[in-house]
Amino acid sequence: MFQLGVHALISIIIYLITIGLSFQIMKSVRIEKIIRTNKVFEAQLLLIFAAIALGFLVGNFFITLIDTSLQLSNFF
Repeated sequence: MFQLGVHALISIIIYLITIGLSFQIMKSVRIEKIIRTNKVFEAQLLLIFAAIALGFLVGNFFITLIDTSLQLSNFF
């Protein structure tokens, strides 16, 4: 039971870190060139959703990589 709690905590931390990093990266993209004028709120919402999606995908990759590498010990 304790391992599940630790795994859940590590997963949440990884997701928050990767979402934060992807948000910092997404801020450097010039999204205003493809968004209509006077649509600032929609552009910010798009930036947040894109950062969450990218952060989730990257975080999911790292969590899967960690889980798979831990299961390799069963191979030997």
